[in-house]
Amino acid sequence: MQLQLAMHSSPRFSTWLWFNDWKLLIDAGDGVTQQLGYKIRKIDTFLMTHAHRDHVGGLIQVVNQRGEAGSFLLGHPVGGRAWGQMEHFTRSFNPGSSNAAMWKALEEGDWIESGVEGRLMRSFRTRHYADDDLRAAPRSLGFHLIWRKMKVKPEYQSLTQAELDKIRLEIGREGITAPVDEKWVTVSGDGEPLSAGEVAGTQLLVHEATFLSPDDYDAEEAGEDVGHVHSTLWQALSLAREAGVPNVLLYHISTRYSDAEIRDAVRAVAGEIKLEAKVWAALPRRVYFDVFREKPLFGS
Repeated sequence: MQLQLAMHSSPRFSTWLWFNDWKLLIDAGDGVTQQLGYKIRKIDTFLMTHAHRDHVGGLIQVVNQRGEAGSFLLGHPVGGRAWGQMEHFTRSFNPGSSNAAMWKALEEGDWIESGVEGRLMRSFRTRHYADDDLRAAPRSLGFHLIWRKMKVKPEYQSLTQAELDKIRLEIGREGITAPVDEKWVTVSGDGEPLSAGEVAGTQLLVHEATFLSPDDYDAEEAGEDVGHVHSTLWQALSLAREAGVPNVLLYHISTRYSDAEIRDAVRAVAGEIKLEAKVWAALPRRVYFDVFREKPLFGS
């Protein structure tokens, strides 16, 4: 997978993802600034999926450290009171750097530009809260990472290079090309499985798989006692099969499992459903600085 992704994900404790190619940080679990160090200052866009402690524990440090390098965007779901409270506190805590954060409430379907030419993000609604009301503002979001490329318009694609060059000299490059959006990455955030329609066309699905088996689904650990829902391994991989996704990265896997249990379960379920995709898993309790340097657990 030609993508550089640093990350850590241990449910209830810390989750964060750093996409170097987009200069994008998604979520800010505890320890993110310690692990990324001065790379924090490279962040152009900082997006939050939801306001739970294992995803926001390092937010103050990120805002302060990154703010020393100038302004940057901090996007979060429009729903929920916690965001206003956190913004108010961070602006009063070391305001010289914290005020560099441009807080932006995001609705589903919002487009976010990055500081990297041609790289964008688009938000979509997720269901992490059991009492989520679709008529109300979203309290949790996932994100598509989009690569916008300029490609030759269909009416010119059959021409030779010499013919294209001649027309380009006459009408300019803008006249023979048009922007095409390629969905490179889809990040689920926490919650129930995404729909195949939302995921279709992505090159990489980064999906939570808190529990390896439906039998392991623990209401207290999932947070159902306070209204939270999560996905299982079988649900995440079945979604990938239905959507025809070529690459899958599983994350937010419960710390109750050993590394060996996770590897065995991924291979067993992927084989059982005849998944035609490469599958990686971000093992809990581990920090990855380039997760795709690891060999996939399934697929070649």
